[in-house]
Formats: sequence, C-alpha cells, structure tokens
Amino acid sequence: MNIEDKFLIKNDDDKKSIIRAIDSLKLSGTSDIVTEYETKLAAFFGSKYAIAVSSGTAAIHSALFVLNVKNGDEVIVPPTAPIMSALPILLQSAKPIFVDTNKNNFGFDINSLKRNITNKTKAIICVPIWGYPFDYKELIEICNDYQVPLIEDAAQAHNSTYNNKKLGTFGNIGCFSTHDRKILATGEGGFILTDNYEVYEKIKSFIQFGNMTGEVFGVNYKLSTLQAAIGISRIDKIKWQVEARRKNAKRILNGLINPNIYEINYPKNSSPNYYSLVFQMSYPVDKIRKIINKLMASGIPSDILRYNYKVMYDYPLFNQWRRICPNAEYFSKTITTIPVHPNIHENELDHIVSSLNDISRVI
Repeated sequence: MNIEDKFLIKNDDDKKSIIRAIDSLKLSGTSDIVTEYETKLAAFFGSKYAIAVSSGTAAIHSALFVLNVKNGDEVIVPPTAPIMSALPILLQSAKPIFVDTNKNNFGFDINSLKRNITNKTKAIICVPIWGYPFDYKELIEICNDYQVPLIEDAAQAHNSTYNNKKLGTFGNIGCFSTHDRKILATGEGGFILTDNYEVYEKIKSFIQFGNMTGEVFGVNYKLSTLQAAIGISRIDKIKWQVEARRKNAKRILNGLINPNIYEINYPKNSSPNYYSLVFQMSYPVDKIRKIINKLMASGIPSDILRYNYKVMYDYPLFNQWRRICPNAEYFSKTITTIPVHPNIHENELDHIVSSLNDISRVI
C-alpha cells in the first residue's frame, strides 16, 4: 500500500472561472477579479481587509516591511517553524530570535518569550504549523503588554479555529499560502489579512512597486488574475475539505489503542483543520526516526522525512543564530505527520491504524 501524501483538488468550477477571467482580457494583478477574490477572502475569514499576493513568503515579507523591520532589528520566531517563516527576516537584514515552544505543541513557551523580548524586538511571528492551534490568549496579552506586533504565519491553517475565530485573524497581520499542497490552492500564491486600514494601504502599495510613484519602495508581489479566478472557485470548497480531513482524522484517532502514540496537544476551545494529523510518540527519542522510516516503508508518508524536519537553527543557513530551545528540540524529534486528506480511502485509514497499533514489531 502506498498512500499519497498530498491532495491535489479537481474542481469542476475552475474552468468556468478561468474562462470568465480570460474573457475579461485583464490578466494582471490589478484586475477586478483579483479585487473580487480579495473581497471573498475577507468575508470567509472574517477580516476587514484581504490582499492577494504571489506567495506565502511574499506575504510574510510584506508584513515585515510595513512594520518597518530593518537591519539590526530582531524578530521572534519559533524554531519549530519551516524555514519559509524566517527567510523574509533575513531578506530585511534583521535577526531571527529563536524562542522555545511548549513541549507538546507549537505555541511559544510564555516565560521564554517574555525573557527574549527586547527594545530591538520589532515583531513576533507565530506559526500554527500543520494547522494546529495553540493557546493564543497569553500570546496576545504579551504582544499587547510589550506593544510588539504579532504576525501569524497561518500558511497551513486555513479554517483552523481558536475560540470559534479563524487563525490568521488574531494578530496584526495574518499571512497565508495558497501553494498546490494547501487547503486553498491556486498553484502558487498567498494572501494577507488585516483589520488595520493603514497596514492594508501600505501593503497594497508595497506589492505594486510603491504605487509606482517613485517616492516609496515597493516590489511586484501581485497575484495574477488567473490564479485569483481559481481561488474564487475554490474558497467555497475549504469547509468541505476540512470536514473530510476531520472525519478521516477521527477514524484514525478512534481506532488508535497504542498508548505511546497520541495527538499533539491543542486547546479544547479550538479545532485543527487537519492539514495533517500530527502525533507525538513517547518512545525513546533515538527509536522514533526508525519508527517513522518503517511507517514510510509500509506506505505511510511523513512530512518529517519529506522535508527533513528539525529545529530551524540546525539548518546551516540559520546556524549563526542558534540558541538552545530544549522543548522545541524534544518536540520536533518526537512527532510525525499522518495524511488525512479527502482522497484517502477507508482501507488506507485502517492500514494506518493497524500499523500505528502494532509499532512494537518495528522497534
């Protein structure tokens, strides 16, 4: 059995939407169809403003730019995040400050966060990776107390919620990706959410060459009309996708009887979108990578292997900013991902359950 680890959506409405875009003759990132897409995004997520951009990384870079992050500034980021969360920090010649997470989820260790905020801290980036929420309450309070803007890198968190509010709408700026593998996919692309009109205006200017006035700096991060058209036809499929993923995750969780494997922690008043089902294991750390490899050999893929997942400062590009984050290191070494996308069949879900319940045969 070989279970596919990603879901590429086939949506009958795409063709109709693309033809409408082509017939409009306006294919650039400034067309009415892009505006329509942004309006639909804002409505779905419950945000005042949405800005379509060319990628999730472009979204984070735009956020840092409009928050005036520059050379020598510090931006706090969890070491459990993917490198794409921090590359825009380097692009702004700023310094990534790795702050420890909890030992059982992707939220910041609050005491560690407080210790690492300085007068050079210009932003905090939180990352609910694989669509898993964490407790936002204390994080928001700290951002408010220290007056540090919060950027949510919600690239994988479409329709994940905390207190019945969608992730990406808690911080000053929410950043999303719409890459092929995402729950809202336009091939390449991303978008930004904010409730602040001044931030909205500055980002719109930044992604269009500073409105081409020659007075302020800007780049070309616009999303094309064709990609926006695909987005329009797929927004309504987000809820269906997430419901299917939650149903598949529930089937696995209900069948799991191995006490050494359990879903990572998230608040009771929240709900993951199950971009992937993430398990933590209580086996010896030196055995866990072997277990993941054995699961992979039995046809159960893992992003841990696919992306060589580890704390970010273990990658050469970020070595110079290394700081020991024991919780994050433990957490990153004891988790694995399980695909639960809508294309997985019941017999494949049952294979996953039986393999997880019989781990003893591989260690």
